[in-house]
Amino acid sequence: MFNKLSKSLRYGNKFVWSLFLCATVLIVLSAYRLDRLSYANFIQQVRTDTYLELLVVKENFQSVVHEQSLALRELATFLGENPDITQAEFSDRAQKVRGGNDSIINIAVAPDLVISMIYPIEGNEGALGLNYRENAEQLPAVQKALNTGRNVLAGPINLAQGGVGLIMRAPLYYSENQGSSAGQNIRNQPRSQGIVSVVLDYQKFLDQTGISQAATKYDLLIDAADPVGTDGSVSLFGDPAVKDQDPVKLDFDFAFENWHLLATPKGGWPDRSTSQWEERLVMAIVASSLLALLGYILWLAETRKSARMLLSDGIEALNDGFVMFDKDDRLILSNAKYQELYNLPSELLRPGTPFKDIVKAGFKGGKLSSGNMGEEEWIAKRVHARRVGGALQEEHHLADGKVIKVSDQLMQNGHSVGLRVDMTEFSKAKAAAEAASEAKSDFMGLLSHELRTPLTVILGVARLSANARLLGPSKELLAALETRDADPKELEVLANRMFDQLSGMMDRMIQSGEHLLHLINEMLDIAKIEAGSLTIIPTVCDTSEIVDPVVQQLTTLSSAKGLEFQVSSDQGSVYVDKVRTRQILFNLVGNAIKFTEAGRVKLTVTVDENTAVFEVCDTGNGIPADEYDSIFDAFYQIDSTATRRAGGTGMGLAISRSLAELQGGTLTVASTMGEGSCFSLTLPTTAPSDPNPGLDA
Repeated sequence: MFNKLSKSLRYGNKFVWSLFLCATVLIVLSAYRLDRLSYANFIQQVRTDTYLELLVVKENFQSVVHEQSLALRELATFLGENPDITQAEFSDRAQKVRGGNDSIINIAVAPDLVISMIYPIEGNEGALGLNYRENAEQLPAVQKALNTGRNVLAGPINLAQGGVGLIMRAPLYYSENQGSSAGQNIRNQPRSQGIVSVVLDYQKFLDQTGISQAATKYDLLIDAADPVGTDGSVSLFGDPAVKDQDPVKLDFDFAFENWHLLATPKGGWPDRSTSQWEERLVMAIVASSLLALLGYILWLAETRKSARMLLSDGIEALNDGFVMFDKDDRLILSNAKYQELYNLPSELLRPGTPFKDIVKAGFKGGKLSSGNMGEEEWIAKRVHARRVGGALQEEHHLADGKVIKVSDQLMQNGHSVGLRVDMTEFSKAKAAAEAASEAKSDFMGLLSHELRTPLTVILGVARLSANARLLGPSKELLAALETRDADPKELEVLANRMFDQLSGMMDRMIQSGEHLLHLINEMLDIAKIEAGSLTIIPTVCDTSEIVDPVVQQLTTLSSAKGLEFQVSSDQGSVYVDKVRTRQILFNLVGNAIKFTEAGRVKLTVTVDENTAVFEVCDTGNGIPADEYDSIFDAFYQIDSTATRRAGGTGMGLAISRSLAELQGGTLTVASTMGEGSCFSLTLPTTAPSDPNPGLDA
């Protein structure tokens, strides 16, 4: 590759040289910029990691200080309300404040800026009698607490009793009409009269807050932006030089002062990333690769054959058929998908083959059909449509059942390109959707009939009841009542006839209402199932709790049709939704009685260790084998005279199978035409070890 490029350059290809040089400079500058950006990102990551680590330290430090500040404020309030407290009482109170915190050295109270009480006394005797007015080191912090009325944290400080500590002070306020423990009259002095302080062991405090551990990895500085003194900021810990090293800064959330935590890694920020040389090596490799790629592209651009191969590969990769013809309708190129769709011979699809020859081969192979037109007429019409309109959109229905969408587009140079998209599956889906829509329309017609019939009965009975005086027995009774000497027994007979007629009308109304309610409940169940909101509540129950109500209610219906209703049931327990399982059996047994004209209906229950099988068999006409699955589809009904005569919406079996599956069971059917059908409901007898999410669907 590079030999060819060098040869081209030796012959004076200055443009290539210039382009190559510019690209080299651009790549080098880009690599340098990426190197700087990589380092900036590395430093930012280091700062982020530092911030996140110190955030834990900050939160721990802040928590400890907040806790001490709150305890100190509560103690100051207590002392202000109890100015005459004794040392023993103070020690008891201070002991509770100190608790198990071994970082607290002592707790002291100075009513008149002189420490008069301290806890514990042992080891802290040197602090008793300390006069803050005479202590230049501690006086500024004391005055700040008195002037601001807020807690003040100061340190590290050399303690009067020895050692180094931190001191948190709170102003001490007494009630206006009380005096201090020193006996002073402060009736007209409502301002602060003293100081309460907690002395913390400096090193233990650093250990407790995590500062000591963090200091092993970072250069730290904890300082106050609002210093106690007047000559600059106060540092609680660390070297003030950290401020000049572009540190990470975290602010403490203290109510009494503004403190900051500043940190840099030990030894300062790294001057390069840990993987900088590796990254530079990668960038060098990438830059070299880009330069090599550029040389390759420049050489490749001069080769038309390679470009044509790339184009051909791209077209070949299409999932749809592609074809291109020149302005004289001769083939330029096509892909394998085009050949596959029309099952054309390979030797035919060579550049220069006329469009007519390709189409004729399709007719000859039985793929294409011209309908009522001749082949030549069909070809001429199709070419004319594309040439005149500039674009052609149509569908070809091939002899093997495929549906091909044809899209041809005429280009400005007279060439034409075409796509051939296999729409077979889409057409099938469209047909299925149309069939579903038609089924839904049929169902709506059926449903309107099913709803109209009971409503007509209900309205008719209601109108007759509203005009009960016009009924035959009513007229006869009224006529008899108008006769003064009417026989009481005759009146009783007439009244009973009228009541019997009204009772019969009410029975028809009740039956129609129950039928209407059943239809509505079925539609609601279907809607809940499709929405995934039907609730199943399984419990352990006996099979008799499910079977007995079904048998009691449907025995009368079977007897009315002259059918033998046989029941054979094992005793055992099942883990099901009792109400929904009864609903399934009501539907299965009810359908068996409805569609059986003569013979018997048999309900058999078999229970084993894991499952219970409820089988409903009849001696009806049977169900065709090719409709076993369809009968469980919503709104589906077998098109027969018996079905139309029996009525129904076709939702019952769909609801029943869904209810069975939601309980972890199955509902299947086996049938023999002319002999009858058997529906088998299989349900679990025990709760599943792994809860089934479908139970609360």
